[in-house]
Amino acid sequence: MAKGRSTASGWLVAALVVMITLVSTGLWNPFPGLWEWINTSATLADPEPRWQERLGGKPTGVLTADGYVVVEQRDEVEVRSLSTGARVWNADADWITVAGPPGRTVVITGKLLVKGYRVLDPRNGSEIRRNDKAAAVWTWSNAMIEVACRDAEDCTLTAREPASGDELWHVDLPGVGFVLFADNPDLPSTRPLETDRADDRLAGAGRMPRYLGFPIDDRLHVVDTAEGEVVRVVKPARYEKVVLAGGRVLHSEAKTVSAGCELHLVARDAATGRTVWRRDGYNLGTVSGAACDQRSEPVGAGNAVLATRPDGRQVLLDAADGRELLVAAEGAKIIATDGVRAVVRAKDGKTLTAYQLGEAEPLWSRKADPKATAAVTRTHILVFDRNPDRLRVLAPDSGEPLIEAASEARVLALVPQGLIMGERRDVGLLMFPGAQFTTPQQPTQAPAGTDGERRDPRERL
Repeated sequence: MAKGRSTASGWLVAALVVMITLVSTGLWNPFPGLWEWINTSATLADPEPRWQERLGGKPTGVLTADGYVVVEQRDEVEVRSLSTGARVWNADADWITVAGPPGRTVVITGKLLVKGYRVLDPRNGSEIRRNDKAAAVWTWSNAMIEVACRDAEDCTLTAREPASGDELWHVDLPGVGFVLFADNPDLPSTRPLETDRADDRLAGAGRMPRYLGFPIDDRLHVVDTAEGEVVRVVKPARYEKVVLAGGRVLHSEAKTVSAGCELHLVARDAATGRTVWRRDGYNLGTVSGAACDQRSEPVGAGNAVLATRPDGRQVLLDAADGRELLVAAEGAKIIATDGVRAVVRAKDGKTLTAYQLGEAEPLWSRKADPKATAAVTRTHILVFDRNPDRLRVLAPDSGEPLIEAASEARVLALVPQGLIMGERRDVGLLMFPGAQFTTPQQPTQAPAGTDGERRDPRERL
């Protein structure tokens, strides 16, 4: 046995010597071909995307801004042309976000543990304006809010028009809790139903909600974003979860009883505290851990909030008035919603059905694998089928297929021309049939001397 091992080792050494000799003399070099094979990307979808590009690293997020794809990586932002995928510019950044309406969308970047942010032109990365005091920002399609603190108990929220920086309103707060100099820290609200095949920012940011809640020292400070003022301060009870949704302050009240937790769902007017509606026994899925602690965030979108009734059936409630917008059949699961429509998986897992919220009759049904997932937007419903992996982009009201593609990639963003897709270090654009590109609109530069101007807070963007 020892002799056999010795002979094999000898042949291996001889082979290595021959290979090293060939490489060193330039007669044969396998490494470029090997490296090219390692870096060869499989196509993201079949049919193929309009373009597909390999990035320097795995993206942590992808956004879009006026005809450009904004890619967030570990320590930089990279911006590419939406129509060609070509890289246009890049910049150092630990976090990025976008804000503003079409034609005035800007890229906002910052560094962790460093106060302030920069507002950049998505066309070329040039700096439009900067701020050196903000500890955090929150962004939407029509506005942004920044917070700056003089000390731990003396902070100011300021709402601005993103591109110009014009002030819409400001309000003082006794702190802002713990933030890490970043974009869009979590606020007490609903979180979207998630799927591993689509980003939860798929359709981009919506408009700034009428009311926002800022948790400070175990109290929730409710800010009216139309008037620019704090309208209420709420102190949750020991086993109570308080979030904002649909212009209401939702109180999920829990009480320990012999059988577990007794739950009550109460909605109050955000400005006055008046009780608007109440649902006893409805569970938002927020109870976790020991006793009746409510540590999880409720799920929903728009005005719709996901709950489980006392009879075990899932429902979507209208946070504004408490109506049951959709009641799933026994054993069925609501797997996706945008607050206007929803997709329900049947109890046997073999059928997906779409509904317009508030309507009893379904929009359409289709067969699907029990592990299929979905994402709902205003313009499309995406179904991610399994065994085999298929992406189906459907017309929301009819279920008519607009795209059917073989793909294991994630959908990172939805644009009028198609889907931004990604897998590992690759991103690409899968086009909608017949889609066309228009010349990207140009954001308006901030006029000299306008940063910090005050406007009537009731003036809408």
